[in-house]
Amino acid sequence: MSHTVSAIFTFKDLASKNKFIDFCNGDNGLSVTRGWKGCESIDCYESHTNPLQVTIWQKWSGPEAHESYVKHRHEDGSFDFLGELISAPPEINPLKPVLFKTDTEQVTRVILDMCDKDHTVGNKHMHEKCVFIRPTGNPLDLDGWNKMMTNDDVNVESSRLVQINRLRISENMAYVCYTTHGKFTYKGTENDDVAVFTSVLEKLDGRWQVVFGQRSTGRKPSDTPPKFP
Repeated sequence: MSHTVSAIFTFKDLASKNKFIDFCNGDNGLSVTRGWKGCESIDCYESHTNPLQVTIWQKWSGPEAHESYVKHRHEDGSFDFLGELISAPPEINPLKPVLFKTDTEQVTRVILDMCDKDHTVGNKHMHEKCVFIRPTGNPLDLDGWNKMMTNDDVNVESSRLVQINRLRISENMAYVCYTTHGKFTYKGTENDDVAVFTSVLEKLDGRWQVVFGQRSTGRKPSDTPPKFP
Protein backbone atom coordinates (compact mmCIF):
# COMPACT_ATOMS: atom_id res chain seq x y z
CA MET A 1 0.00 0.00 0.00
CA SER A 2 1.27 3.46 -0.89
CA HIS A 3 2.59 5.78 1.81
CA THR A 4 0.73 9.11 1.51
CA VAL A 5 2.05 12.35 2.98
CA SER A 6 0.47 15.80 3.15
CA ALA A 7 2.81 18.79 3.60
CA ILE A 8 1.32 22.26 4.18
CA PHE A 9 3.49 25.37 3.80
CA THR A 10 2.40 28.90 4.73
CA PHE A 11 4.66 31.56 3.20
CA LYS A 12 5.61 34.92 4.64
CA ASP A 13 4.50 36.88 1.59
CA LEU A 14 3.82 36.53 -2.12
CA ALA A 15 7.47 37.05 -3.01
CA SER A 16 8.48 34.15 -0.77
CA LYS A 17 5.82 31.94 -2.32
CA ASN A 18 7.04 32.80 -5.82
CA LYS A 19 10.62 31.93 -4.86
CA PHE A 20 9.38 28.52 -3.74
CA ILE A 21 7.51 28.00 -7.02
CA ASP A 22 10.63 28.95 -8.99
CA PHE A 23 12.60 26.42 -6.92
CA CYS A 24 10.03 23.68 -7.59
CA ASN A 25 10.18 24.39 -11.33
CA GLY A 26 13.99 24.44 -11.34
CA ASP A 27 16.52 21.68 -11.91
CA ASN A 28 16.70 20.84 -8.19
CA GLY A 29 12.94 21.00 -7.62
CA LEU A 30 10.09 18.59 -8.30
CA SER A 31 11.97 16.88 -11.11
CA VAL A 32 14.34 15.53 -8.44
CA THR A 33 11.40 14.52 -6.24
CA ARG A 34 9.59 12.68 -9.04
CA GLY A 35 12.79 10.90 -9.99
CA TRP A 36 13.53 9.77 -6.44
CA LYS A 37 13.31 6.04 -5.90
CA GLY A 38 9.89 5.18 -4.47
CA CYS A 39 8.12 8.40 -5.49
CA GLU A 40 4.79 7.46 -7.07
CA SER A 41 3.29 10.93 -7.44
CA ILE A 42 3.51 14.47 -6.13
CA ASP A 43 1.00 17.29 -6.66
CA CYS A 44 0.80 20.86 -5.39
CA TYR A 45 -2.36 22.78 -4.45
CA GLU A 46 -2.97 26.39 -3.53
CA SER A 47 -5.57 27.24 -0.88
CA HIS A 48 -8.65 29.12 -2.09
CA THR A 49 -8.97 30.98 1.21
CA ASN A 50 -5.28 31.72 1.82
CA PRO A 51 -3.18 32.30 -1.31
CA LEU A 52 0.01 32.07 0.79
CA GLN A 53 -0.74 28.47 1.75
CA VAL A 54 0.41 25.58 -0.45
CA THR A 55 -0.29 21.89 0.11
CA ILE A 56 1.98 19.24 -1.39
CA TRP A 57 0.32 15.84 -1.72
CA GLN A 58 2.79 12.97 -2.08
CA LYS A 59 2.54 9.22 -2.58
CA TRP A 60 5.51 6.96 -1.93
CA SER A 61 6.06 3.23 -2.21
CA GLY A 62 6.65 3.15 1.56
CA PRO A 63 7.77 5.27 4.53
CA GLU A 64 11.41 4.29 3.97
CA ALA A 65 11.43 5.89 0.52
CA HIS A 66 9.92 9.11 1.89
CA GLU A 67 12.38 9.22 4.79
CA SER A 68 15.27 8.76 2.38
CA TYR A 69 14.01 11.69 0.29
CA VAL A 70 13.53 13.96 3.34
CA LYS A 71 17.04 13.12 4.52
CA HIS A 72 18.40 14.16 1.12
CA ARG A 73 16.52 17.50 1.25
CA HIS A 74 18.00 18.23 4.67
CA GLU A 75 21.49 17.41 3.40
CA ASP A 76 21.28 19.44 0.18
CA GLY A 77 20.09 22.58 2.03
CA SER A 78 16.56 22.67 0.61
CA PHE A 79 14.96 22.80 4.08
CA ASP A 80 17.23 25.67 5.11
CA PHE A 81 16.15 27.57 2.00
CA LEU A 82 12.49 26.77 2.68
CA GLY A 83 12.80 27.88 6.32
CA GLU A 84 13.62 31.41 5.16
CA LEU A 85 10.39 31.58 3.12
CA ILE A 86 7.72 30.24 5.45
CA SER A 87 6.03 31.97 8.39
CA ALA A 88 5.70 28.81 10.52
CA PRO A 89 7.11 25.27 10.53
CA PRO A 90 5.53 23.12 7.80
CA GLU A 91 2.73 20.72 8.74
CA ILE A 92 3.92 17.34 7.46
CA ASN A 93 1.48 14.52 8.16
CA PRO A 94 1.64 10.87 7.05
CA LEU A 95 -1.85 9.74 6.11
CA LYS A 96 -3.56 6.37 5.94
CA PRO A 97 -6.60 5.53 3.83
CA VAL A 98 -10.03 5.22 5.41
CA LEU A 99 -11.72 2.11 4.10
CA PHE A 100 -15.47 2.63 3.85
CA LYS A 101 -17.41 -0.62 3.85
CA THR A 102 -20.37 -1.04 1.54
CA ASP A 103 -23.85 -1.53 2.97
CA THR A 104 -23.69 -5.19 1.94
CA GLU A 105 -20.42 -5.65 3.85
CA GLN A 106 -21.83 -3.88 6.92
CA VAL A 107 -25.03 -5.95 6.95
CA THR A 108 -23.03 -9.16 6.48
CA ARG A 109 -20.88 -8.18 9.47
CA VAL A 110 -24.03 -7.68 11.56
CA ILE A 111 -25.30 -11.16 10.64
CA LEU A 112 -21.94 -12.73 11.49
CA ASP A 113 -22.06 -11.06 14.91
CA MET A 114 -25.67 -12.20 15.43
CA CYS A 115 -24.44 -15.78 14.92
CA ASP A 116 -21.68 -15.48 17.51
CA LYS A 117 -21.71 -17.93 20.42
CA ASP A 118 -21.68 -14.94 22.79
CA HIS A 119 -25.11 -13.33 22.34
CA THR A 120 -23.82 -9.97 23.62
CA VAL A 121 -21.75 -9.62 20.42
CA GLY A 122 -24.98 -9.49 18.41
CA ASN A 123 -26.76 -7.38 21.03
CA LYS A 124 -24.90 -4.24 19.98
CA HIS A 125 -26.67 -4.43 16.60
CA MET A 126 -30.19 -4.91 17.98
CA HIS A 127 -32.52 -1.93 18.17
CA GLU A 128 -34.00 -1.26 21.61
CA LYS A 129 -37.47 -2.00 20.19
CA CYS A 130 -36.39 -5.11 18.29
CA VAL A 131 -38.90 -7.96 18.18
CA PHE A 132 -37.80 -11.58 17.81
CA ILE A 133 -40.29 -14.35 16.89
CA ARG A 134 -39.49 -17.81 18.28
CA PRO A 135 -40.39 -21.05 16.42
CA THR A 136 -43.55 -21.25 18.55
CA GLY A 137 -44.68 -17.93 17.15
CA ASN A 138 -44.31 -16.20 20.50
CA PRO A 139 -42.53 -12.82 20.36
CA LEU A 140 -39.65 -11.63 22.51
CA ASP A 141 -38.50 -8.07 23.02
CA LEU A 142 -34.83 -7.25 23.61
CA ASP A 143 -35.15 -7.63 27.37
CA GLY A 144 -36.88 -10.99 26.97
CA TRP A 145 -34.20 -12.14 24.52
CA ASN A 146 -31.43 -11.29 26.96
CA LYS A 147 -33.22 -13.02 29.85
CA MET A 148 -33.62 -16.16 27.73
CA MET A 149 -29.97 -16.19 26.65
CA THR A 150 -28.68 -15.64 30.21
CA ASN A 151 -31.04 -18.18 31.79
CA ASP A 152 -29.27 -20.98 33.65
CA ASP A 153 -31.32 -23.48 31.61
CA VAL A 154 -29.55 -22.35 28.40
CA ASN A 155 -25.94 -23.24 27.65
CA VAL A 156 -24.60 -22.46 24.17
CA GLU A 157 -21.71 -24.67 23.07
CA SER A 158 -21.22 -23.30 19.56
CA SER A 159 -22.94 -21.15 16.94
CA ARG A 160 -21.91 -20.32 13.40
CA LEU A 161 -23.26 -18.94 10.16
CA VAL A 162 -23.67 -21.64 7.51
CA GLN A 163 -24.69 -19.38 4.64
CA ILE A 164 -26.64 -16.28 3.69
CA ASN A 165 -29.57 -17.38 1.54
CA ARG A 166 -30.96 -13.96 0.64
CA LEU A 167 -29.72 -10.42 1.20
CA ARG A 168 -31.64 -7.46 -0.18
CA ILE A 169 -31.03 -3.78 0.57
CA SER A 170 -33.39 -0.96 -0.40
CA GLU A 171 -32.26 2.46 0.75
CA ASN A 172 -32.35 2.31 4.59
CA MET A 173 -33.98 -1.11 4.93
CA ALA A 174 -32.43 -4.55 4.52
CA TYR A 175 -33.80 -8.09 4.54
CA VAL A 176 -31.59 -11.10 5.24
CA CYS A 177 -32.41 -14.80 5.31
CA TYR A 178 -29.61 -17.01 6.59
CA THR A 179 -28.90 -20.52 7.87
CA THR A 180 -27.06 -21.28 11.12
CA HIS A 181 -25.71 -24.33 12.92
CA GLY A 182 -25.86 -24.20 16.69
CA LYS A 183 -25.19 -26.61 19.52
CA PHE A 184 -26.77 -25.83 22.86
CA THR A 185 -28.31 -27.41 25.92
CA TYR A 186 -31.76 -26.43 27.15
CA LYS A 187 -32.85 -27.77 30.54
CA GLY A 188 -30.32 -30.56 30.23
CA THR A 189 -31.43 -31.59 26.72
CA GLU A 190 -28.73 -31.37 24.06
CA ASN A 191 -29.66 -29.75 20.77
CA ASP A 192 -27.70 -29.88 17.52
CA ASP A 193 -29.72 -27.61 15.25
CA VAL A 194 -29.56 -26.27 11.74
CA ALA A 195 -32.07 -23.41 11.61
CA VAL A 196 -33.13 -20.68 9.20
CA PHE A 197 -33.35 -17.09 10.43
CA THR A 198 -34.92 -14.01 8.91
CA SER A 199 -33.79 -10.55 9.99
CA VAL A 200 -34.99 -7.10 9.00
CA LEU A 201 -32.52 -4.28 9.51
CA GLU A 202 -32.92 -0.52 9.39
CA LYS A 203 -30.13 2.01 8.89
CA LEU A 204 -30.45 4.51 11.73
CA ASP A 205 -27.95 7.32 12.30
CA GLY A 206 -25.58 5.61 9.87
CA ARG A 207 -25.70 2.19 11.60
CA TRP A 208 -27.49 -0.95 10.49
CA GLN A 209 -29.65 -2.24 13.36
CA VAL A 210 -31.78 -5.36 13.63
CA VAL A 211 -35.43 -4.36 14.17
CA PHE A 212 -37.06 -7.75 13.58
CA GLY A 213 -35.97 -11.39 13.66
CA GLN A 214 -37.55 -14.81 13.30
CA ARG A 215 -36.20 -18.35 13.72
CA SER A 216 -37.42 -21.56 12.13
CA THR A 217 -37.67 -24.91 13.90
CA GLY A 218 -34.27 -26.59 13.93
CA ARG A 219 -33.36 -29.78 12.09
CA LYS A 220 -30.51 -32.22 12.56
CA PRO A 221 -27.31 -31.66 10.55
CA SER A 222 -27.84 -35.11 9.05
CA ASP A 223 -31.26 -34.10 7.69
CA THR A 224 -31.69 -32.72 4.18
CA PRO A 225 -30.55 -29.08 4.43
CA PRO A 226 -32.89 -26.23 3.48
CA LYS A 227 -32.55 -25.33 -0.18
CA PHE A 228 -33.21 -21.91 -1.63
CA PRO A 229 -33.76 -21.42 -5.37
